[in-house]
Amino acid sequence: MKKGLFKLIAIFTACLTLGSAVACGGTEDEKSKSSKSENSGSSSASSESSEIVEEDSEVPATSIEVAADMGNGWNLGNTMEAVANWLGDNPTPYAFEQAWGQPVTTKECIEGIKAAGFNSVRIPVAWSNMMSDDGTYTIDPAYIQRVDEIIGYVLDADMYAVVNIHWDNGWWKDFGSSDAAVSEAAMAKYTAIWTQLSEHYKDYSHKLILESANEELGHSLGENLSDDQRYTITHDINQKFVDIVRASGSKNAERFLLIAGFNTDINNTCDDRYVMPTDTIENHLLISVHYYTPAHYCIASEPDNSWGYKESWGTDADKSEMRSYFEKMKKFTDAGYGVVIGEYGVCEIKVNGINGLKPGAEDFAISVMTIAEEFGYCPMLWDTGAWYDRTICVMKTQAVADYLAQ
Repeated sequence: MKKGLFKLIAIFTACLTLGSAVACGGTEDEKSKSSKSENSGSSSASSESSEIVEEDSEVPATSIEVAADMGNGWNLGNTMEAVANWLGDNPTPYAFEQAWGQPVTTKECIEGIKAAGFNSVRIPVAWSNMMSDDGTYTIDPAYIQRVDEIIGYVLDADMYAVVNIHWDNGWWKDFGSSDAAVSEAAMAKYTAIWTQLSEHYKDYSHKLILESANEELGHSLGENLSDDQRYTITHDINQKFVDIVRASGSKNAERFLLIAGFNTDINNTCDDRYVMPTDTIENHLLISVHYYTPAHYCIASEPDNSWGYKESWGTDADKSEMRSYFEKMKKFTDAGYGVVIGEYGVCEIKVNGINGLKPGAEDFAISVMTIAEEFGYCPMLWDTGAWYDRTICVMKTQAVADYLAQ
């Protein structure tokens, strides 16, 4: 685990009651397999949000310090970013939350993440799940409230919360449309979303970090564009994000913001054509990239995958390759930007009909965390249920659990 200055301060100053998190730590073989009851109803956000607008203390001075203080992070994957067009009329936020097979997110689940040793949670969101189609792009307050509840769980556990606009049904391609009306509507939609969210979250704790996008700033912006054009549009979108958040004032004037890299790919983001947006305050921007390298190990789940398949990971060459990629991101820390590996992980495969991680997956995750700590980056594990059991609140992988507990 990272043990930076601000984490040490937090240990002595935090007044945090983990409650049932004490019973939610450890791994499956250390805990009872009995399931916890879950709330699938409509609990109010007011009680969960009572502490998130209080005055901050011990605010890190720079984004590099924030990245270190974020420690090891975890993604609430396939949850609030789940897009489900089949839900019919007037679905609830909980229907979307569970649409891709995840349980309702509970306070106990998030407290278990804290108890396991994580210090930040990324909450990917598809805001257009419940959004008006009248051109105002008004987000349904019920959807915002549900995201608020989850943010509240994270902040109440004294962790950082990261909130973005995720894939969101793929409307990002409209930015690169040759039809000016379509591309302008895409920017209008993006502007409307962040204008609403910036106003809503402007008084939240500094431990809420807003993220400009996910992996869509890059080739997903349109097929009929040159890469030079895509880099320009990526910059324009990221600049719009910073301008909107800063203009909303209050704590947003100094909030730490996470800027999506080009395809969130390390090589593409380190290209000189990628330019960070300008800001009204120094040292308050972080850069987000993802790490699924090599893809034929991390992503390919079938041996007959058309672009290759790697069954295991962990050789000296594998670890040397990982280090070489992370070293490239020193380009940004040298320029004063904190680095967040917003996603990393290894896919599940079926072995004798049972889902499991590929050989070497734990070594891969531990290597990411170890090398990231060396460079001062925050790595955030992408998890849809392979690493942490959200129902009984325990880590599934003993080696990773042991590493986090150090």
